[in-house]
Amino acid sequence: MEHAEHREEFDDISEHPHGFDTSEPKGAFIALFGISVVITLVATILGIQFYYDRVNEEQVYNQVLAPESDQLRNLRAKEDSQLYSYQYIDRERGTVRLSIDRAMDLLAKEAAENRLPYPTTPTPVKTAEQLAAGGATAPAVPGANPQGATTTNATPPPPAK
Repeated sequence: MEHAEHREEFDDISEHPHGFDTSEPKGAFIALFGISVVITLVATILGIQFYYDRVNEEQVYNQVLAPESDQLRNLRAKEDSQLYSYQYIDRERGTVRLSIDRAMDLLAKEAAENRLPYPTTPTPVKTAEQLAAGGATAPAVPGANPQGATTTNATPPPPAK
């Protein structure tokens, strides 16, 4: 078989007035198709990126953040045993470590009886005159101000703009 035998012969081109297709391409259809292809590609890329980020964060959490090391577990167990148990610190002097719950109860009881070993009364704010005088003492009675003095903040106001 020769090549010429498989060749298809067309009728005379002279049937068409110009001998070729003279119609215009459909520009609106081509533009719409191109825009839809671009939108589809962008949506696909964003979807794949979102999926990758989610899976990556999940893997980091599972492999790095979620597992608790033996050292951390041991440290927390040691801290818990120190916080919630009684223990002698110095037997000869009679110093003991109380549990945190008992220590908080005792502290609340002392505060209710006003027997705390440190000062808990509020300190009055110094007036502008006291600050200008070089740190003169505050009024003797808490909450009492010198004649005509008003309490102000110790920091100067911000400069006006």
